[in-house]
Amino acid sequence: MALRRPQPLNDLGRRLVRPVLLAVSTVLLIGALLVATVSPVIIDALYRGERDFSRASNIGQAYGAASALLAALALTVVSASLVVQYSQFRYERLQTVYQHTEDLVKLAIENPQYCQCWGSRMSPEHVDERLFYYCSLVIKSWTRAWERGGLTEREARNFLKSFFDSEVPRLFWQRHGDWHLYRKARTRAGRFMVLVNEEYLIAIKSGPPSRSHEPAPHIGRPGGRGTQRTE
Repeated sequence: MALRRPQPLNDLGRRLVRPVLLAVSTVLLIGALLVATVSPVIIDALYRGERDFSRASNIGQAYGAASALLAALALTVVSASLVVQYSQFRYERLQTVYQHTEDLVKLAIENPQYCQCWGSRMSPEHVDERLFYYCSLVIKSWTRAWERGGLTEREARNFLKSFFDSEVPRLFWQRHGDWHLYRKARTRAGRFMVLVNEEYLIAIKSGPPSRSHEPAPHIGRPGGRGTQRTE
């Protein structure tokens, strides 16, 4: 199952949104300041010697309204820029947390004795906990690919259909999924979890998985599978 590479425009667009908004807001603010600064001089030059001061006053009032609109537009752009910056910061912070969590999970997979430090057993007694940790990494990997545009819904469903055609992933999601709860997809990641739950329930209704749990061989234990004997 090869994941499609994220669309380059997605990452490029994410990097360009903040600089573009900052540039536009800066230009608008500078323009508003320049207009506010030089407008009295311009009006005075155009209507110098004009005895009808009411006309100049009307023009000044009209300019004041336009200036207020321009300032409001600039403020809106600046606010949008701040929102984008906060969203980007939050996204990067979450990615850092996810990466640290993945590193800890991988450490537990490589060193099974660390699994007990995560609390109660992740899996039933007859299933190696590392299999459940690995299932968790698979789901997280697909979730990230989905969030970044590297998976279409059709591809995601095909992957999940194959995933849940094995006994271990079914046991994993039965214990640690929220398939029994109603989930409203408020985010793109939430939408992917909806897909996971749907494909899990479809797999359960379809019957037993085609691949049953395969216990790992106990290397080095007398009488265990894979034990090498020397004459």
